[in-house]
Amino acid sequence: MPASRYDDLVTTPTRQPGEQRPRLDHPPSDRYQPRAAPAPSDDRTGRIVGPLAVVLGGAIGFVLLGGLMAVTSGLLVLAAVQGWLLGRLVSPPWRAGLVGLAAVTIGLLGIWLFGRIEGGVLDPLTYLAEVHGWALIGFVLLAGGGLAAAASR
Repeated sequence: MPASRYDDLVTTPTRQPGEQRPRLDHPPSDRYQPRAAPAPSDDRTGRIVGPLAVVLGGAIGFVLLGGLMAVTSGLLVLAAVQGWLLGRLVSPPWRAGLVGLAAVTIGLLGIWLFGRIEGGVLDPLTYLAEVHGWALIGFVLLAGGGLAAAASR
């Protein structure tokens, strides 16, 4: 039978005596194993930049919602989202809760500073209690700190 031009593609190559099979780095069955999570980076700037961006973005959002647009119910939603994001970026839970409380406090102080620019003369606590009420301030602080701690687990 004549050899076709495809015979060398489908037949196994012949091995020379003493020739060894190539060694693999890992067995083929390893592709079915769950992938290991990448090792966490020990870069301090990477651990600080993300939460800092969330804190600054949240403070700007607080000033826009609470100061410029005078939307009080949106502050609770913004505090919850900000707390959840901080909880995903910061661990352990107690540290995430403290960062969440600090972020919401910075946002509330930003609202007070905006009121000062408009001609307000009250101190921060009196101003925020008059404009937003104690209940909203408490809920906003609980939402920011509580969700940050809960999401950090």
